[in-house]
Amino acid sequence: MLQRLLLVLLLFLSQQAIAQESGARQYRLSGTVKGAWGEKLEGAYLVFSSGKTALSDKQGRFSVMLPAGKHEVTCQFIGMTPFRETVVLNSDKEVVFTLIHRNFDLQVVEITGRQVTDPSSTNMGSTFIDQKLMTRMPKLLGEADVIRTVSALPGVVNAGEGTSGFFVRGGSADQNLVLMDDAPLFNANHLFGFFSVYNPDILKSFMLHRSGISARYGSRISSILDVSLRDGNPDKMQYEIGVSPITGKLSMDGPLSEKATMLVAVRGAYPNYIMKLFPSRNIKQSSGHFYDANLKLKYKLNENNNLSFSGYYSNDGFKFPNDTTYQWSNALGTVKWSHLFNNDFSGVATLVKSVYKNKVEGLSTGEEFELHSGVDLTQAKLDFGYFGLKGHQVDFGGEASLYAIEPGDLRPSGTSSLNPRTMQQDRGIEKTLYVNDEITFSEKLSISLGLRYSHFAKIGPAVSYVYAEGQPRSEQTITDTIHYSSGSVVKTYHGLEPRASVKYSLTPASSVKVGYSRTRQYIQLISNTAAITPVDVWKLSNQYIKPQVADQLSVGYFYADTESMYEFNWEVYYKKLYNQVDYKDGATLLLNPSLESDLLIGDGYAYGSEWMVKKNIGRLKGWVSLTYSRSMRQIEGATAAETINNGDPYPSNYDKPVNVNVFADYHLWPDWKFTANFTYTTGRPVTLADSWYWYQGQIFANYSGRNQERMPDYHRLDVSLNREPIKKENVEYSYGISVYNLYGRKNAYSMLYQHYYGEPPSAYKLSVIGAPIPSINFNIKF
Repeated sequence: MLQRLLLVLLLFLSQQAIAQESGARQYRLSGTVKGAWGEKLEGAYLVFSSGKTALSDKQGRFSVMLPAGKHEVTCQFIGMTPFRETVVLNSDKEVVFTLIHRNFDLQVVEITGRQVTDPSSTNMGSTFIDQKLMTRMPKLLGEADVIRTVSALPGVVNAGEGTSGFFVRGGSADQNLVLMDDAPLFNANHLFGFFSVYNPDILKSFMLHRSGISARYGSRISSILDVSLRDGNPDKMQYEIGVSPITGKLSMDGPLSEKATMLVAVRGAYPNYIMKLFPSRNIKQSSGHFYDANLKLKYKLNENNNLSFSGYYSNDGFKFPNDTTYQWSNALGTVKWSHLFNNDFSGVATLVKSVYKNKVEGLSTGEEFELHSGVDLTQAKLDFGYFGLKGHQVDFGGEASLYAIEPGDLRPSGTSSLNPRTMQQDRGIEKTLYVNDEITFSEKLSISLGLRYSHFAKIGPAVSYVYAEGQPRSEQTITDTIHYSSGSVVKTYHGLEPRASVKYSLTPASSVKVGYSRTRQYIQLISNTAAITPVDVWKLSNQYIKPQVADQLSVGYFYADTESMYEFNWEVYYKKLYNQVDYKDGATLLLNPSLESDLLIGDGYAYGSEWMVKKNIGRLKGWVSLTYSRSMRQIEGATAAETINNGDPYPSNYDKPVNVNVFADYHLWPDWKFTANFTYTTGRPVTLADSWYWYQGQIFANYSGRNQERMPDYHRLDVSLNREPIKKENVEYSYGISVYNLYGRKNAYSMLYQHYYGEPPSAYKLSVIGAPIPSINFNIKF
């Protein structure tokens, strides 16, 4: 039915486009935006003298319909000198624009890129943000952060104070594919979420895809956060030092030879003295640290071939007052070979390694232990782009991924009487093929059609339990045990993931778009918390845990005036979710060999409406975004023990109906800018007791249903004052002041019960940050 509706809409829009096609002869100007070293520049902003604009895609490609005649083109990209050229159109034309890096001896040029969906493209639900804007936003403890910036966008809310998880359109944190130079991350936070793993000084750009996702992306059902690091400067060696209240940073980049560049960055944190200032006793008595390092190398073999390597390593340590320490690390490596066959055909081969490890250590006398777990991903990808067909932009390729998950290895130590326990490794192979074609029928009508096929195999060695029929799964109902040898296939899943989006231009400045996508996810996080933590367990699909599937339909209206001063977006969506995981009351998630017996599987749905008004030019810039959304789950099993909320829909853990974000960037004085960011969201759902009763001298809680109560609403105001970069000879420095949580709102992180003898327990909220947090930051380049 849905496919028929899309087909009817497409035919109607096509007829309208043909009927309205009139006036001057139109020709297509398409091409590629590249750097001096041949790298494809995603997010380059092109402005034409006719008033039209365009944004280059992942392959550095752009395409626009223009009237016959002469056109002035300006092309801009962060950190590069603006490029200007005159193009004469008397037929369809293919061009290549090459931008060079901006030297320090040039005057500082502010380049503004589009940060919301381009009305002239088929993209919808995607937001591009450059690093320059992010560094101006108010900072927590002096550090700009990707995750906090993403949380200011429509349809996105964070998991809470001091957490790195973010929820997109009602999805959970693990339903977001988080990338660093094409390598997936399984834990993207430092210090339990106060910072993310991304060093802001070396970022090039980042793109968040919420809907209209190209068939090139997969493996997650909620969103894609694609973060790219900048390449080394090919002209001269440059250095940057940054200092904030708890972090110190050093980076250097430049040429190694005429054909090679490098970028190195290190960062470390010393938060202990700051943590003692927090109102929470648990935080005051805690301690922590982190450090991370990036290395990026690029080698230009010739005009048509480039090799690059991107590596990352991080290590975190945190100790709570209850004598438990947590350590976790990420190790990423990406090797990429880019080849240009000709101006119409390019390809990229990529090898990826992503290893996430964590360790929990108990130090209490008689209970000493070490608990190890982690994820090891090996991935190979091939991506091609073909632009030789008139009116078509074709991307195709495939990838293969090998997952090896360590669910838990408990090792007693010291005087402990605990028994050692090692869980069976969880292994699986995921293979995908995809093709995506963006077709332009006319200046008004274009369509993007994509198809992705994914195949997943759960492989041995593995142990599978057989449960008694007609009874709830539990350790007591296990009737048999099946052992699978190494490499043998335990269970397979596969399916098609169609993608489609249609753009119809109402005027040169506005358009209507419709998009549909199906996505599949074969790995998920088993966690009953709102955010990703070191004790959570990653789990692959098996006989009892089916892949998560999501169908999303989106409709939107997009407007950007010809001066690109004002923009307005409105998008509504409906998402149907299948095979969603929830948990039995009192579920045991850690070191549970029959984990599926504590899991409940059901379906869900989410819907919402997102508005965004944005001003890009002038002394005052910024945006206002408003989201209304709902996210529901429904789990109805064969028995009461396998049913939640009597089988009726209930709010998911990520259901926050109202989300408001206001960001302002005001040019206060010639060299100073004031920014402010206000956030408001509805409180997160929680399960609380609605009454208590005594029985045989003990007090018991009575619960009305899952997630039927809410924590208090969340709101916060952050402000900052930033000095524009000051240049003296070969040195450039900048600094700023920020206040996080300006009016000291005590936002609730969780709800707890306090029990006094003879009295029913009373609920109270735990706040992680309950006071304004001022900070300064200082950066110097030379």
